[in-house]
Amino acid sequence: MPVRTSPRVLELLAAATRYHRGGQLADAQQVYGQILQADPHHADALHLLGVLALQSGRPDTATTLIGKAIVQNAQVPAFHSNLGNALKAQGRFDDADDSYRRALALNPGYLEAHYNRALLLQTQGRLEQAIESYAKVLALKPNHAEAHNNLGNVLQAQGKLDQALAAYSQALRYRPDFADAHSNAGNVLRALGNADAAIASYAHALAHRACHPEALHNLSIVLLEQGKLDEAAAASRRALTLRPDYAAAHCGLGNTLTELGDAEAAAGRFRRALELDQDLADAALGLATAAIPVFAGTAAESQATADNFGRALDELTAWDRAHRGCLGKAVGRHQPFYLAYRPAEAGTLLARYGDLLSSAAAIYWRPRPIGRREPGSRPRLVIVSGQVRQHPVWDVILRGIVSHVDRQRFEVFLYHTSALKDDETEWARNRVDRFVQGPKPVNAWLEEISNDQPDILFYPELGMDPVACTLAALRLAPVQAASWGHPITTGLPTVDIYLSGDLIEGPQAEHHYREKLVRLPGTGVCTESCGLRAQPWDAPSRPAHLVRFAICQQPIKFDPADDVLLARIAREIGACEFWLASPLKLQWAATRLKNRLAGAFRDAGLDPDAHLRVMPWLPRGQFLGFLDQMDVFLDCPAFSGYTTAWQALHRGMPVVTLEGDFLRQRLAAGLLRQIGITEGIVGSSEEYVETAVRFAQRCREPAARAKWRESMSAAAANADGNLAAVRSVEQTLLAALQAQQHGP
Repeated sequence: MPVRTSPRVLELLAAATRYHRGGQLADAQQVYGQILQADPHHADALHLLGVLALQSGRPDTATTLIGKAIVQNAQVPAFHSNLGNALKAQGRFDDADDSYRRALALNPGYLEAHYNRALLLQTQGRLEQAIESYAKVLALKPNHAEAHNNLGNVLQAQGKLDQALAAYSQALRYRPDFADAHSNAGNVLRALGNADAAIASYAHALAHRACHPEALHNLSIVLLEQGKLDEAAAASRRALTLRPDYAAAHCGLGNTLTELGDAEAAAGRFRRALELDQDLADAALGLATAAIPVFAGTAAESQATADNFGRALDELTAWDRAHRGCLGKAVGRHQPFYLAYRPAEAGTLLARYGDLLSSAAAIYWRPRPIGRREPGSRPRLVIVSGQVRQHPVWDVILRGIVSHVDRQRFEVFLYHTSALKDDETEWARNRVDRFVQGPKPVNAWLEEISNDQPDILFYPELGMDPVACTLAALRLAPVQAASWGHPITTGLPTVDIYLSGDLIEGPQAEHHYREKLVRLPGTGVCTESCGLRAQPWDAPSRPAHLVRFAICQQPIKFDPADDVLLARIAREIGACEFWLASPLKLQWAATRLKNRLAGAFRDAGLDPDAHLRVMPWLPRGQFLGFLDQMDVFLDCPAFSGYTTAWQALHRGMPVVTLEGDFLRQRLAAGLLRQIGITEGIVGSSEEYVETAVRFAQRCREPAARAKWRESMSAAAANADGNLAAVRSVEQTLLAALQAQQHGP
């Protein structure tokens, strides 16, 4: 027989719910208390007071109160659903799921229980089940904008970016002012490589909710990726004005400040992020790599890099021990890329870093065991790169392999992890047995690899692409190899082989690598002349005896210790210009480089304005035209350039290069040896200056200059068509696979 409720209690319940709905929680709580004083077993009052406690951040109290309500009446689905919410807030996920199931057993069409359970499953990472629950919500209420938005988040986490974008579009169809959906759509568009559309989505989010720190933080990420560093920093700072305790935004600002060359301020932001969120691996890893200057302002700063990074690794190792299982998620997002740009030995530090990151990645990602394909099939070579497009890594290292590897001996799959594509991307797509275009999250790439079961994974560069770095830190194939797209050891225990070239490695080079070094014939690559016609470059007029030196590498390649060499050359040769290049990214570095060099010129008693020139970054055709107007190509002593030297030689330019101990200081020298012209290879700073002066004086004689350039251009043909390198790659990989499968 049902219990009768007094009219007075009914009046109080109506008043309490009115207060509750109106947000007057203190008044509602007081009236619920009055009801329970009159009737301590009043189920509705117990339930609603429990809901209020949950809204007030007291899930333990909420669980107790709602549990008492269920004791009084276990047949109300809402009681069980809200108990599930309270249990979820306590982190008792399995108990919460049981409560949602009980609610749905009482009412299979109870929308709120389906929605709440979907949120729980999403939180637990049970993504397929979450999708099923969101589908049930949308079957009951097709215009449920929040469900469409959250479904998009699940699909995005699975790497189903197009489907995620469609879900966000549905959310915005029903709620055009849904700022979160606009922001989430921007995240997908950014991942798809459509930066302009992503920025527009973030702008829509901010138009509908100006105080949207997440949209501002995400906007800062895409601006950083575009190289718009000042705008990215401004967006992060605006987000932090709205939410000073936003750890991810502090970390994002740290990333931008690192790229702006302000390592001290960046470290401060990373440390603040860790104060707010001790488990934030991105901040811990960013703090470690911030110890490596992007651009060294002084020789002392350059020389201190190794010691500073070593101490940063000590700190990162201690953090990893204290926060076990957190670091793996961030592997690849921050890399010690700029360590290679300091001239000291770095292999020991990179091995320490590699051990730490590889161990963390294995704990977090837990890759499936390596599959075995049927014996007798062609070995499957899977190439992983973010640069399958017109890019130095593609032009110099990868295109020749894709073009010439023997398909009778290998089945070739190509994973292009980036969204960027051009004609070269399409050419590559049609040259391999399987082509997979990114972007995809790491878990989606792991699924691809698990399904494809590669025998060999090959990474032509490790250091530029975050996804490739994450995958390479894991053992995903019997044989894993890298090459010199980033010309330094990977340091990873999971990379077996480092493919380099006999002419670009020194006699003691094996000591520089953690991997087994393989010296391929020549420079180890099979390039083809690009065949691109030079486009005119509008060169400023010059006096008859003025000599133009092209030293147009990325500014970060110039080590401060070498600045004096240019001043010495200028003092010896007299009328001359040194042409530097402003990069597309890190444009501030070109200004700092010019200012740093200007100091060296002033110290030598020279007017820097008479000698130093900076050109904007040019398209390839115009860059070739620029090289035609230069006289001598000066290679950077601390970090040699292969692509630019290769282009200069094809335009007939003489090259001067100071050959050092490490691969990254020997690239142009190896190229000169391959074409059989070694006059420009020197072994000391004094020889570098003497050779540059001698070459400049020769170029002052027009007839001699023209003849010299003609002979250099003809010899440059020997830089290309090195098929022996491709055949050696094949033999190396097959031998490594056989040794792994059957023993040496």
